[in-house]
Amino acid sequence: MKSLEYFTRFEGFNSTGANMGTSSRFLFKIGRTLFAIPFIVFFVLKIMNWQSTVDSFDHFITMWKGEVSTGFFASFLNLVGQFAYPILIVASFIELAGGLLLLFGLKTRLAGWLLVIFLLPVSIFMHPFWFGDATTTFPMLSDFLKNVILLGGALVFATGAGCGCHHCPQDCHHMDDRI
Repeated sequence: MKSLEYFTRFEGFNSTGANMGTSSRFLFKIGRTLFAIPFIVFFVLKIMNWQSTVDSFDHFITMWKGEVSTGFFASFLNLVGQFAYPILIVASFIELAGGLLLLFGLKTRLAGWLLVIFLLPVSIFMHPFWFGDATTTFPMLSDFLKNVILLGGALVFATGAGCGCHHCPQDCHHMDDRI
């Protein structure tokens, strides 16, 4: 524990943004923006190619049904398949809301949790590399691991990494109203 205390004494080494220097705040804003942009872009792509989005969702539901043909989970998959449109609409707007909130540095904890809520089921249901064959395992595993990375970043924001704005020396006034 003593070594951790040694490292946390240095200025700028604080997950809440306290004592973050000007250049660190600038880099934090760039990082937050770069993290948010893919969620917004993928929302736009989903909406512009809605039928392809629905077809992809149906494909993965069918893949799961082929692997799990009986029991509660099979019934659950049938229910999910029946409500594909509302599920996709809600999931897409959760993705957009999380991305926009992060982009503008508003309610970043809420944004992080929205993206966690979005990424967990998407990672499991839409990238089941464990069902893949020799040609599909690597692409699905790659997408799954990218989502795991994004999930880690979303958890950083969800647990209070803050907004990194220029007028908050300790990020406190934003952090209290995030959730």
